[in-house]
Amino acid sequence: MTDPVTTALPPLVVGRYRSADGRAEVALRSSVWLDGAWWSCLDRTFQAGAGFLVPHRHAHTDEVHFVREGTVRYLQRGRLRTASAGEAIVFPAGTVHADPWATKDGPATVTSLLSPAGPEWIDFGVRIGKATLSGQLTRKGQPPLPVVMRIVHESGADVLAPLLPAALQRRWAIPALASVGRLIWSDE
Repeated sequence: MTDPVTTALPPLVVGRYRSADGRAEVALRSSVWLDGAWWSCLDRTFQAGAGFLVPHRHAHTDEVHFVREGTVRYLQRGRLRTASAGEAIVFPAGTVHADPWATKDGPATVTSLLSPAGPEWIDFGVRIGKATLSGQLTRKGQPPLPVVMRIVHESGADVLAPLLPAALQRRWAIPALASVGRLIWSDE
């Protein structure tokens, strides 16, 4: 796959959100057309040891992560792996994974692509950015799980827990966690 940020016309940054303490930054980019499909695109930068997100899967969404700077850890199918600047990480739809996070050795920057691109991923990116900007982050530099589930519920993004049936999650688990997320964080 072509790296969209190294092309002659890289995707524009349409929103940048940085936590006040500098642990995390999210830059939402315009969608890109690559290999016959539209991909949502965002950059994430985490300070050393920050950025861990709980394992999850996407029923219909493929993910590709380009490691720009630093060294990252990630989970794929239950195995802890490492990637360094210049490497790409691929999670086909249905793969249980945890997105790349910075190792304790130093900060890391990753460009993430999600396909099929859709308005729900743009909404998800903006809301994650706003939650990052608000500074209500876990010690690992991510919004708390109930806040993420509120964003998933309200945006319609394709994010599911690894083992629970999708219908059960969409009907009960995600709305329940989203209710807790509304108590923790207001984006207004």
